[in-house]
Amino acid sequence: MKISKTPSAPCWAELSTTDPDAARRFYGALFGWRARQIDDPAAGGYAMFTLDVADGPQVAGVGPAMSPHQPPAWLPYFQSSGVDAVTARVHGNDGRVVTGPMPVMEQGRMALCQDPAGAAFGLWEPLKHSGFEAVDVPGSFCWFELLTRDGPGAVDFYQSVLGWGTNRRPFGEGGTYTEWTVADEPFGGMIDMSTGDFPPEVPSYWNLYIAVDDPDATAARCRELGGQVLVEPSSIEAGRFSILTDPQGAAFSVMRFTG
Repeated sequence: MKISKTPSAPCWAELSTTDPDAARRFYGALFGWRARQIDDPAAGGYAMFTLDVADGPQVAGVGPAMSPHQPPAWLPYFQSSGVDAVTARVHGNDGRVVTGPMPVMEQGRMALCQDPAGAAFGLWEPLKHSGFEAVDVPGSFCWFELLTRDGPGAVDFYQSVLGWGTNRRPFGEGGTYTEWTVADEPFGGMIDMSTGDFPPEVPSYWNLYIAVDDPDATAARCRELGGQVLVEPSSIEAGRFSILTDPQGAAFSVMRFTG
């Protein structure tokens, strides 16, 4: 995923959580991230996660949940040169605009949306904040995967709203996996939960992957820090992965790609 500055591509990842201080400690211990608080009351306690090097590049954001009843979750943002036009297409394709479009200080303009199946995502029109400063390296995001109850509807929606392309690849025993592309470059994928063995209470959502050198060690460390391992480290054709949660319950995945 080397296209984070391309329009319609993933450009940011944000954790909304009920305990930002605990989240900063957890992800700092798990990935070596540093949390740099934004020194502006208008930021509402928002902080930037950076890689643990001198003047480390920004890899994600973290802030308090808007409501105490909002479950902690990671949210992907997709770049837009015109958020207003894209949110109009969200409305026109049976999606929902939850918040915005609205300015975020002098950093950019944003909107929070849901696709017709309910999966939440953000739109970002950059000004001072352009998004990811590192991708595809250990400790940074590397893949964005939609789990949905309506695969064909999701393809129609995201193609119409964001102009994504798709590739269909063999997956598992006779199944297929849909890759999302921008400018013919893959950046994520889609799993249609309606055709698999997924509990009915699991809603449609975006699953974000963080690159690591050793998924097994990362999963073990997650447990030590009070998180959970939802899917034990497993090998697939693309590499080795695991699905985890932080202590507050926000789910994310880690991945070491083959090659």
